[in-house]
Amino acid sequence: MKVYIVDDEEGKAQNIHEFMHRVVPECQIEIYRSFQKGLRALITSPPDLLLLDMTMPTYEVGPRESGGRDRRYAGREIVRQLKRKKLSVPVIVITQYEQFEEGGKDVDLDTIRNELLDKFPDNFVDAIYYNASDSQWMLTLERLVLPILVPAE
Repeated sequence: MKVYIVDDEEGKAQNIHEFMHRVVPECQIEIYRSFQKGLRALITSPPDLLLLDMTMPTYEVGPRESGGRDRRYAGREIVRQLKRKKLSVPVIVITQYEQFEEGGKDVDLDTIRNELLDKFPDNFVDAIYYNASDSQWMLTLERLVLPILVPAE
C-alpha cells in the first residue's frame, strides 16, 4: 500500500507519517512538500491514499528557492486535477486551519468539506482539523484510513 502525504509543514507531515506507520505498519509513505511535486507524483504513480494539506507553496522550498507563491487552496486544486485526470485516489484533507479566506470572506472548514464532498464525491473522503496538542486528529484519521487501507476480511 502506498500513501502520499502532500504537506509543506515539516513537523505536521512527520507526525502524520509516524502515526500512519503505527496504524498501518506495512504502508509505504512518501512526503511531498509542494503543489507541483505532489501533483506530479500523483499523476505519475497514483497512491492508494492521499493525505493532503489545503495550503502550500507552488514549488519546493530550498536554500535558494522561496517556493513561489503560497496557494491557499492548493489542496482543492489537487483534488480537482485528480477528477479531471480520472484518477481514483481517496483523499483526506488534514489542515491546521479552521478558517480560510476566500474573496475577502472567511470560510470555515465545514464549508470547505461540504464543497469538496459535493464536487468530488469519487475522491474526497473527509477533512480533519490538525492540532499537534490534541489527539482528536489521530482518532479521526485512524477511523478514516483503516477501511481504505485494511479491507475487512
